[in-house]
Amino acid sequence: MIGHESQSNFTTMMRAAKNGDISVVSCEDAKGRSFEVLCVVAQTPDEEYAYLPFGLMLSPPLYKFMNKLSPPKRLKGEWIWDDED
Repeated sequence: MIGHESQSNFTTMMRAAKNGDISVVSCEDAKGRSFEVLCVVAQTPDEEYAYLPFGLMLSPPLYKFMNKLSPPKRLKGEWIWDDED
């Protein structure tokens, strides 16, 4: 269902999550807006930390907008969200 590169990235993210190597980092863009970034955290050979961003936590949550999306027809299983406005 997803491309090879996306599958590889997802596998890496899941391995990091299983190992407890995921962090939420508060960031600020050039306009001063705050947002949260999901990062894989690794330790460098110099024992410093390196952060690899892979996702954003959005505010407001996307649930209100999910009923406007349709899942791919070949998706196995249910597409679940709260239907309330």
